Amino acid sequence: MYFNTKNGPVYEPENAELRSFYNVIKKHSETLDGSPVFEDLVEVYSTLELDLKEDKVDEPVIRAV
Repeated sequence: MYFNTKNGPVYEPENAELRSFYNVIKKHSETLDGSPVFEDLVEVYSTLELDLKEDKVDEPVIRAV
C-alpha cells in the first residue's frame, strides 16, 4: 500500500520498525503535504527505509554445517 503526496507516492515500509513512523506521516499527509516539515519527514522516512534495506542485505549468512 501507499499514499500519494505532491512529490509522489510514499510506500509502506518493508521493515516493521518503521511502521509507526509511516502511519504518522500517512495520518498527517493531507494537512501537511507540501510543507517543508512534511517533505523533511518523508525524506527521513525514505532514508531510513533504504538504510534498513541495505543493512539487511549486508548481514552475514550463517550456515550450520
